Formats: sequence, C-alpha cells, structure tokens
Amino acid sequence: MNSKTISTYKDWMKTTAFKDFVAVGVIAFQAIVLVEVLDLGKTLTETAAQKAWPIDKFITVPMIIALAIAFYAQGRLKERTIDLQEAKKMAEAANNAKSIFLSNVSHELRTPMHGILSFASFGIKKHATANPDKILDYFQKIRQSGETLLTLLNDLLDLAKLESGKITYKFRPANLNSLIDIVKEEYNSLALEHNLTIRCEHLEANGKITLDADKIRQVLHNLLNNAIKFSPEGGTIDVISFKKADSIVVSIRDQGTGIPGNELESIFDKFVQSSKNKTGAGGTGLGLPICREIIAAHKGRIWAENNPDIGANLSFEIPLSLEAKEQEEVLVGSAS
Repeated sequence: MNSKTISTYKDWMKTTAFKDFVAVGVIAFQAIVLVEVLDLGKTLTETAAQKAWPIDKFITVPMIIALAIAFYAQGRLKERTIDLQEAKKMAEAANNAKSIFLSNVSHELRTPMHGILSFASFGIKKHATANPDKILDYFQKIRQSGETLLTLLNDLLDLAKLESGKITYKFRPANLNSLIDIVKEEYNSLALEHNLTIRCEHLEANGKITLDADKIRQVLHNLLNNAIKFSPEGGTIDVISFKKADSIVVSIRDQGTGIPGNELESIFDKFVQSSKNKTGAGGTGLGLPICREIIAAHKGRIWAENNPDIGANLSFEIPLSLEAKEQEEVLVGSAS
C-alpha cells in the first residue's frame, strides 16, 4: 500500500460516512450482546412449565438494531438541522456584508463623480461671465474629485487582487529602516503643509530582512497618510521601529483624537473609518484593509491601539525572515 493510498484511506476515515458506519456497527454489537443477556436471564428464571417470555416476541436483534438506528438517525438529523441553521446564518451574514459593501462602494463612487459633474456644469453655464479665477477654481475642484475617484478605483483593484491572491510578492532582503526613512522624506512636504513634524526613531539598527519592499512601502504610505489626516496642526507623528525576538515592529503614533475602543478592530474592515473623524479629511476607507492583506502575506500582524496620553498608535509586526518554503507558498499562491 503506497503513501497516496494510505493518505486517501486516512481521509476516508475522517468522513461522516465512516463515522456513521462505525456507529451502526457498535449498535449492532450492543444489540447482539443485549439479546444474549436477555436470553441468559430467561434461561435462569424460566419456570418449570417452560413458559416463554412475552418480551421474546419483541426483543430480537433486528428489532433492536432498527430501533437503535432510528434513534441514532434522529440525533444525526438534529445535528444536521443545527448545521444547516448555522450555514443559513453565515450565508445571511455574508449577503448582508455584500449589500453593505456595495452600498458603500456606490456612495464613495457617487460623491466624487457628483463633484466632477457639478463643477463642470457650473463652468459650462458661467464660462462667458465668470472671471478666470473662478473658472480655474472649477477646474481645480474637478481635478481634485477626479483624483479622489482614481484613488478609490486603484484601492478597489488593489484590494480585489490582494484578497483573491492574484498578486505576486517579490520577497527580497531589504533594510526596513531605510524604507521608513525614504517614506518619511516623501511625506515631509505634506506634513509641513499641515504644520506637522514627522520624527523617525530606530531603537536599534537592523540589517536586511526578507520582505516585499514595494508592498511594505505601500503600507508605510497608508499609515503615514492616515496619521497626517487625523493629526491636529502643530502636532508630531512618531515612527518607531524596534526588534522583538524574531520579528521587527513598526509603530506610527499620532496626537489626534484617538480611536474608540469598540472600533480598534473594525477600522481594518472595508470602508470603515473611525467615528471620531471630525476633520473632514475623507478617504476611501480601504487603506487599512489593504495594509492588513499585505502584512498577512508577510506572515505578520497589524493592529491599532490608543496611546495612554493622546492619539492613536497603528503598528505592524513582521518576521525578520521567511523560511524558503513559506516564501515559495506565498509566491505560488499569489501568482496571477
């Protein structure tokens, strides 16, 4: 018997059909034992007239097996009913989630599209009488709405690829601290526009670790952009990296209003933003879900928590190295 046959046999032994077969066998064995015990009891207690027990007419092996199987089947039917009820609840929850997702997508798409059409209409109606500055303002708002729409569409495509596994990860040795410094420089000008300061603190130097540099940069972009949007003017954003056993942790801390405790998990769901977002900064609500998918592909985790004094802290942790087998599985599973 080869290994494949043994594996197939073991898989069959785990099936419900095999368990039912064993159960019926046990029931049959117990029925035979019961009849033999009753027969022995009858022999020991028979009267001199050799009167037969009336119960003999009913206590037979086939009858006991039939009754036992009926009771067993009733129990299995109850279990199956419970399983079907759970499956129904899961299907209803999935359908509800899909409806909410489609509703949110429609809303997010409609908002910038409405802005594009509205300001284009203003421009058409007033092009002859409006001054150049007003026309320029219309064009700027159209461009802003167009960029918002493009960002949303790109995020939707990225998330769809990440969730379906149709995206290739290129895991290579890279210096994470250097990536953090590069992203920090890219966001310095935007931070200055909001009168914010970005500080990087690498608690210890780390060498090259295995990661997809482009994808991790995307995570850093999303987290820094998120921190800038929710930080008050004049605030400071701290980006801290440190080693933890066989992994490295990166934390981005802002000085904003923080995140309600019951939303620390849900902000990583699609189109969900903190209810404390009073800045009007907007956003697609897809940045953090995208980060979660990327970090999961790196065999890591991402989470949010509130700072003891003020603001929120979004962190991710990835292993210092991925085993060769794990790299291969991720790449094969993610290949288009």
